[in-house]
Amino acid sequence: MAERKEVYLGYSTDKAITPFFQKFLEALESGKLMKSKCTKCGAEYLPPRQHCQKDMSDCDLIEFTEREAKLYSYVIVDFAPASLSSKQPYIVAIGEFPSGLRLTAHITNPMGPPTVGMPLKLAFENQDKMATYKWLV
Repeated sequence: MAERKEVYLGYSTDKAITPFFQKFLEALESGKLMKSKCTKCGAEYLPPRQHCQKDMSDCDLIEFTEREAKLYSYVIVDFAPASLSSKQPYIVAIGEFPSGLRLTAHITNPMGPPTVGMPLKLAFENQDKMATYKWLV
């Protein structure tokens, strides 16, 4: 029976993956976030996609350098699945960067109830063969 691994809004680095995703993981492990850009229409995606959602063309990986965002939306999870029950309640937030791209991640250091529009800062973490990103307030 295969060993079961849980992923906590992060990316497991020991799975069989495509070269495209491998490049994304390697950047994430070194504290860099990559976005993708369609080679045909120029659409950008965060997190990256290998193929454009609009025209199914290939996308290139490009380093995403923005680190500050504003809280666009959030949910407080009170009833978590078993794999996250030790972290409940927790906040899953969508941050919007000045470029308009949005990213979903946990807020890991809440200083009180979240407020739409509050500033967020992107942070990275590596532990137990898993690279992840998160929001800090």
